[in-house]
Amino acid sequence: MNHTTFKNRLHIWEYALSTSEKKIANYVLNNIDSVPFESISDLSNKIGTSPSTITRFCRKLEYNSYVEFQTLLKTEAIKTTDYDDIAEKVIGYYQLTLNYSKSIFQKVSPEVLVNDIKHSNKIVILGIGSSGLTATEFALRLNRMGINSVALTDSYTMFAQAVLLNSDDLIIAITNSGETPEIIKTCRVAKKNRVKIAAITKRSNSSISETTDTIFYTSGNEILKDDKFYNEQLSFLFFIDLITYHLLKNNTYNENYKKVLQVWKE
Repeated sequence: MNHTTFKNRLHIWEYALSTSEKKIANYVLNNIDSVPFESISDLSNKIGTSPSTITRFCRKLEYNSYVEFQTLLKTEAIKTTDYDDIAEKVIGYYQLTLNYSKSIFQKVSPEVLVNDIKHSNKIVILGIGSSGLTATEFALRLNRMGINSVALTDSYTMFAQAVLLNSDDLIIAITNSGETPEIIKTCRVAKKNRVKIAAITKRSNSSISETTDTIFYTSGNEILKDDKFYNEQLSFLFFIDLITYHLLKNNTYNENYKKVLQVWKE
């Protein structure tokens, strides 16, 4: 992680810092030019904390030691172009989003969905707008494994298919807000036929939770506090990458996937 700037490390791990460690972070941000030249004891006195707390702070941000922290902080004094600054910032946002999503996934394991997929006759993946693109990608991956799946991205097709599903089938609803009217209506219709329903969303206590059997939460952009960064699908794609990886541990699915890819190469 040596290439990652202090600010990006802070973006990634800020949620895990204690009150004392956040105090250190604020001091460093406000004195970033002088801190690299402070001894750990001098720095602790100025901040009003202990050297051991500073050491823990450095390790939480994945520096091996205070000395490495100082050394790398010095190199950040070298001016970079605006493009480089933005690229570093976006990389930091990616890392923060993925780390935060990982911590959320620990509450409900993605393996629950993997098991449902394996034991369902047909998988129907719902998504509108940009979530429709994610739904299409997810269905494509499942089909390559030989899993019967389809992505539905318009309301008419969703409603028409919902009435034809049964208790052997599975709906996976992808919705940022958890309030997409077309998806909620489709799930309610399918629920009458005892279809199993899983949802992937970024909002807790949303309407979609009232119609699902299992719900998975991912990280939203609001944790970044930057209205210039817009990627609503990153955490969803991370989630389906995890599902894909779990499924491909199955030899049959893995062989099917390879066969499909081989046909394209011929």
